[in-house]
Amino acid sequence: MFLSFLFLFPLSVLPVSWIFNSQPQEVPGTPITYDYIVIGGGTAGLTVASRLTEDPNVTVVVLEAGSNVENMPEVYIPGFAGSGMSFPDLRWDYETVPQEHLGGRRTIVGAAKALGGGTIVNSMIFTRGEKWQYDAWGSLNNDENWSWSALLPYFKKLEHFTPPTQAQIYGGAQIKEEFHGTSDSVGDGGRVEVGFPNYFYEQSQMWRTATGFQPSPDLSNGSPQGTVGVSTNSLDAHNNTRSTSVSAYYTPFASRSNLNVLTEVTVTKILWGERESHDPPLRASGVEFQYRNGYTGTFNVRREVILAGGTIGSPKILELSGVGNSTILEAAGVDAVLELPTVGENLAGSIPFTSWHDMDLTWPVEMIDHVHSWANAFTNATLTRDSLRLDPKLLEEQRALWELNRTGLLSASPRSLSLALPSQLYADGQFTNFIQQARRDLLYYANLFSNGNQHLANGIEWQYNMMLNSWEQNESAPVELNFEPGYSGPTSADDRPKRKYSSVNAVLLGPLSRGRTHISSSDPFEAPVIDPQYYAHPLDLLTHVKSIELARKMLRTRPLDSIYEGEFEPGEEMVDAEVITWAREVAASDNHAMGSLAMMPIHMGGVVDGRLRVYGIDNVRVVGQLICVSLLSASDVKADHSDASIIPFPISSHIVSTVYAIAEKASDFIIEDFRATSE
Repeated sequence: MFLSFLFLFPLSVLPVSWIFNSQPQEVPGTPITYDYIVIGGGTAGLTVASRLTEDPNVTVVVLEAGSNVENMPEVYIPGFAGSGMSFPDLRWDYETVPQEHLGGRRTIVGAAKALGGGTIVNSMIFTRGEKWQYDAWGSLNNDENWSWSALLPYFKKLEHFTPPTQAQIYGGAQIKEEFHGTSDSVGDGGRVEVGFPNYFYEQSQMWRTATGFQPSPDLSNGSPQGTVGVSTNSLDAHNNTRSTSVSAYYTPFASRSNLNVLTEVTVTKILWGERESHDPPLRASGVEFQYRNGYTGTFNVRREVILAGGTIGSPKILELSGVGNSTILEAAGVDAVLELPTVGENLAGSIPFTSWHDMDLTWPVEMIDHVHSWANAFTNATLTRDSLRLDPKLLEEQRALWELNRTGLLSASPRSLSLALPSQLYADGQFTNFIQQARRDLLYYANLFSNGNQHLANGIEWQYNMMLNSWEQNESAPVELNFEPGYSGPTSADDRPKRKYSSVNAVLLGPLSRGRTHISSSDPFEAPVIDPQYYAHPLDLLTHVKSIELARKMLRTRPLDSIYEGEFEPGEEMVDAEVITWAREVAASDNHAMGSLAMMPIHMGGVVDGRLRVYGIDNVRVVGQLICVSLLSASDVKADHSDASIIPFPISSHIVSTVYAIAEKASDFIIEDFRATSE
């Protein structure tokens, strides 16, 4: 144990007291100075640290609160994704304030607590958003660096892509090579292994047919909306193991003398250099941190502090450091050093419902159902993921098979998904009426969610116009439906029938509600106050309800009807308002939160500029590390966690590939900016 501990922390970096005294009585002498300090060793943090240390003259330290768990079977075996018994120990479970539109319930927003961040515990889904959304992102910032054509080279750069085999193509895998990184036959390729699994459940193909959607030629081509397909996975197709930011960006380079990665270290605040007045800009001089045994130390920084702590963690660190809304900071006992009032605002999540402002909303009979959630049914399919839970002998056999040749049920990472357009959710003309109502109330909700900040109200107004235009023109998918060949839902394994299931997850990809996350104390170990405002905008629930109805219908549609043995949840007896009530009672977070440090112009409520620099600070950059928000099963951990704090509005995708691309681009920005200032 002691030896493995030493390997994690090079002796040249460790204070002597850490090695010989588990409870140091005083801080060792002069702090070590690094060129770059990276706060957060997740998806983005490890990517940036690895790229920067390709220059042997650059020194980088990464500070991560979690542990290195890369060698846990629950992490690297695809079939165990989301079901590991130890996974609850690898997450920050942030409790929200009571959610008015969820009946006053508190929910949990999860964030990964491990080296590698969300890539350690997510479902390995590796898709991209819609082309027009990235273009809109660039348009919002008047910056072509953030557009589909500018980001595509980075999407390709990060991938080491393995094209599907004939067997995988037969199982439904489809790709267009021009949208992907190089394979083994062409050079070294990118860092993140991307490919397809070795096992496909038959019912997944049946579901894709039942959707009635057009097959996608490639879900990563920038035009996934309105189609259905098999998702690529962050998976090493050669040995059928999960690919993480640890395996991609750290482990192969851990021997670099200029790269130090410290785990189980909590950053408590950013330290600021002296300045002649209280006027911007600030300049970071280092960071303060605390090790697990209570030791408090500091590192100095020569060039930049790079913030990659997550959509919840990153604004928390800025606020603890005195950057944010001074009223909030002073109430928490923190001295404000920079007024930046939209830190922690613009939080976008996916979930509940209230009556429309000045509108008597009625529910047509066909518009039943609920919030993000699930529809699931009993099935007579021969094999499901439940089979492994129900039959310990089968699990033992499948584990042996995977160890032998990387095949069988544990080699599967089954994710067939569809991106539903408004026309696929709503009857003709129905959605148009709701869009018109949303336009009439646009300024009301923009001001409501801006928390009294007119600049942010301007930004939200811009977002709303952009999103409503795309939906009105039927060009964007507000909802993802993905199929689970097993149980997915709110009921724990102990409380549901011991049977096999088919499930459809409905994920609201384009919520209009906006919330916030803020500190309430100067104690860095106290959780922030999180208010996602789930379904505070009525169009969120309207759309989500329609997606659940569509999911229920799919489970009863040919050919999936041949293995259908009755609906379990929400239950065939539930219709209309009963389903809405059920949804309010069970809806939870899918952990795709974003937007809390939005990249937008400052006059629109932005926190970072187009080169990811925090407004008013010389040398602090946010590179994005994501935690995503849709809805989790109470019994399984299946979520994407990565820092999407800079993404200004929701994109129609699981976010991890976008976070990797942001981090790759950020690395280039950092290098370019240093060279420009050094010349």
